[in-house]
Amino acid sequence: MTNKNTPEYLIIDWGTSNLRIFLMSDNDTLLSKKESVMGLLKVENGNFAAVLESILMDWLPNFHKLPIFMAGMVGSANGWFAVDYVETHVNLRKLSNKSYHFDLPWSAPATIVPGIVHCNNNTKDVMRGEEVQVFGLLEHIGINNRKTNSLTAILPGTHSKHVSVYQDEITEISSFMTGELFSVISQHTILSKDLSVQHFNSDAFSLGVKEGQTTQLTRVLFQARTHKLFNIIENEYVESYLSGLLIGNELQHVAKQPVYLIGSPNLCNSYQLACDILAIPATCLNGDDCFISGMIRLKQNLSFNKN
Repeated sequence: MTNKNTPEYLIIDWGTSNLRIFLMSDNDTLLSKKESVMGLLKVENGNFAAVLESILMDWLPNFHKLPIFMAGMVGSANGWFAVDYVETHVNLRKLSNKSYHFDLPWSAPATIVPGIVHCNNNTKDVMRGEEVQVFGLLEHIGINNRKTNSLTAILPGTHSKHVSVYQDEITEISSFMTGELFSVISQHTILSKDLSVQHFNSDAFSLGVKEGQTTQLTRVLFQARTHKLFNIIENEYVESYLSGLLIGNELQHVAKQPVYLIGSPNLCNSYQLACDILAIPATCLNGDDCFISGMIRLKQNLSFNKN
């Protein structure tokens, strides 16, 4: 009989900037977690196997026989292997069937889950990794606890994702460069000049959310400067205003119906506050919890031969 604390497999969320590894038991219980800044951008010459082996050797001396299940940008054109996107509508089985299997240099089996592409007329939108969290969300809330067949999930981040789900299928994706815009604008534009040390202020954030309800974002963005010049917001709260403005603009077309926020507590808290201001009912869920739950379900659906 397998001990419930015996390591059985690894789940990996490998993104552009970071790497998160979850050690799982035979009964799908999380045993331990490892985080690293060795995202795709820091892996030189495509040496993903060497980087992963080095990290695992320092953490888990007996990892060599553990199957590994990966998702995220590791399956992109700049990742370990380029795994084709699966086109919406997508359920767990379809995503599992299109997963890519290979053997690691140390002979353990590995799987990379594909991302999803959504086509709308002549435009396309994509995501990698977030789809796993959305399927994990469905596990957390349970089909019997859903009041309707459809739901909306919002995953804040560098490129925030809005995901529509009908029954057990992802049907639509919309991406917003909110996080990246905040980083660029707050560090490399006139709006970042002569700022004191920044502190969060709910009033400045709320003002930003409300003024973000506009189709003229590039005009309203300049108010981050004029509001400071004319003492409408204090110098130390400019980034609070800017954050509210960008998040509010992202959320302006979200229906006043319940949404689920999936991600880190800090990001979700900001979106939760913005949703409260805009009268959008929102529930926050931890991103890692949803990722693990989604990967467990995917693993159960995979036609995978264990060695």
